[in-house]
Amino acid sequence: MLIHSAQESIIAFAQVAENLVLSVLNSDDRKLLMPLLHRMELPVRKSLEISNKRIEFVYFPVSGMASVVAECETYGSAEIGVVGREGVTGAAIIMASDRSPHQTYMQVAGEGYRISANALRDVMAKSPSLHRILLRSTYVFTVQTAHTALVNSRFKLEERLARWLLMGYDRIDGDELQITHEFLSLMLGVRRAGVTDVLRTLQDNGLIRTMRRGVRILDRHGLREWANGAYGVAEAELTRVMR
Repeated sequence: MLIHSAQESIIAFAQVAENLVLSVLNSDDRKLLMPLLHRMELPVRKSLEISNKRIEFVYFPVSGMASVVAECETYGSAEIGVVGREGVTGAAIIMASDRSPHQTYMQVAGEGYRISANALRDVMAKSPSLHRILLRSTYVFTVQTAHTALVNSRFKLEERLARWLLMGYDRIDGDELQITHEFLSLMLGVRRAGVTDVLRTLQDNGLIRTMRRGVRILDRHGLREWANGAYGVAEAELTRVMR
């Protein structure tokens, strides 16, 4: 299970073994949706959505984590959101479009359920209650991306990185994130040297341990204090709307 801090009700999806969205569906909606889902491995860098291309499949992760990345010809790319077992990809499909200007790909390997976009459209048309749950999940994701914009513009790099590590930690089993300094710098839109310096500071304060290809979380509570309010808004909203 995803339980890292069971006493903190703010992490609603810490109480589910697999995907939160699927777990809160009523029995009729589960019977409608589950036969259409195909479980599969989701390796690192697997593309789930290509920018400005029709979305063919929607994914319900049960482990691992996907990055939603915005791109700019002038300044490169940066992560604007993450999706793990608390949510679902394919926000454009859920909101009656067929594509997104952003790309989505796995940054931490895992597994998940896949459904064709057309099949999902069909079941949403048949079941307003299922569509409502998907819309709620998509709403929480928009809160996360909005808060990311605030954090990126107003918070220090060490606070931003602490938030990212907490978000990753919420979505994995165990306490070890398989992520490189280079990938973190890409996700945060900063130089790799800056990420390395902040990771060293967090390690010196006993919050994490850096490894060759990853980061081990040692003190989640301390890391949250270090985030200084950057973390928790989207997580609280998830708890509120996905009960």
